[in-house]
Amino acid sequence: MLPSSPMSIIDQIVTWLEHLSQTINLQLFVVIGSFLEEIIAPIPSPFVMTTTAALAQAQNYVFLQLAVIVLVASLAKTVSSFLIYLAADKLEDVVVGKLGKYIGVSHKLIEQIGGFLTGTWVDDFLMVLARALPFIPTSLVSVGAGVIKYSKKSFIITTFLGVIIRNSFYLWVGYVGITQLENIWQEVKDNPLFMTILIVACLLVLYSLLKIKDHLFEKFLSLKKEKAKK
Repeated sequence: MLPSSPMSIIDQIVTWLEHLSQTINLQLFVVIGSFLEEIIAPIPSPFVMTTTAALAQAQNYVFLQLAVIVLVASLAKTVSSFLIYLAADKLEDVVVGKLGKYIGVSHKLIEQIGGFLTGTWVDDFLMVLARALPFIPTSLVSVGAGVIKYSKKSFIITTFLGVIIRNSFYLWVGYVGITQLENIWQEVKDNPLFMTILIVACLLVLYSLLKIKDHLFEKFLSLKKEKAKK
């Protein structure tokens, strides 16, 4: 009998998690699901929180209950991320050399990332941003941080903050639903106060990104000059 393919195993895990979500309380489910979601990278990133959101809506969860879910899920993901960080820190050759091709990490990529670190608040901001953006694989961030010896304290804090943002987004989208989001947008888009706040927020984000871009560009130029001297 042929062994199960990796994807069929992942499908089985997802199916098991779906069953688990129906049999235990949601707080415990998000702890287990978030922990496994980080350790087993192929599990779809939004799966745990959007599944939880649908069940929370069906059970008429209030804001405080949803906030607790986000916090415990973020704590579980931070713990599992830290375990990956420690593994990458202590077993760099194994994690990057043997497993790197499966998680998109190479020694060259790690060196490039390390070259842009400055030891300032910019590093922490980028770490929070990397954790918060849904399209960036969190396991990749954990491995990279471990290999480049990113500060443990900063790693834990920035991971927790970034994951809170990501989990809140997934929970909100899953709880409200795409149709409801469209209805909400139709209601608020003509509100001048809302649009003013939205524009100011976008400008602040744009300003921050431009400052970071300038910083990274300067760092890139300095690295090129150093290589040219060698």
